[in-house]
Amino acid sequence: MNDLEVVRRVQMGESEQFALLVEKYHRQLLRFIHRLLGDPGKVEDVGQEVFLSVYRSIRSFDAGRGVPFSAWLFITARNRCVSELRKKRPPSLGTDALAGLPARGATPEQDLRSSERVEAIRRALEQLPEPYRETLMESLGGDPPAEIARRLDISGGTLKSRLSRARQRMRLLLQGSPGGTSDG
Repeated sequence: MNDLEVVRRVQMGESEQFALLVEKYHRQLLRFIHRLLGDPGKVEDVGQEVFLSVYRSIRSFDAGRGVPFSAWLFITARNRCVSELRKKRPPSLGTDALAGLPARGATPEQDLRSSERVEAIRRALEQLPEPYRETLMESLGGDPPAEIARRLDISGGTLKSRLSRARQRMRLLLQGSPGGTSDG
């Protein structure tokens, strides 16, 4: 049973089916969270929060948009990690203490470029054929290629070929798009 079939069953009230998704993505998600947070003590808690959040909002997942469940899961995890990292920032010193310091951080223009880049990547992912999109999304978790190939039920050579073609198509799709690769 593929991810979309499991999601549909959960959306129709078979909540116990969600365990299949947790089992499939648990290790991969924890590695992803660990890479983003760098704090082994928080990885398991954040992972549980992500799965709980996804479970609670699974009815809003729309398979018709062409975004795989794994992409939705990992975007949710990334957003949760960003929130967690923001909590770790030291308290603000106030504007008086900062008045003499040079400006740091993203400008509004950089923020706009970043959001345009995210949107361009999302649109490009939606345009990829499903096998390429699925292979690319699976590779983001950091699992060894042999494990990814096993999960996708393909050979190692097919995995390498799909990843190469998926990346090549992503580059082509992103060239010239706002926030894409053409502006450096």
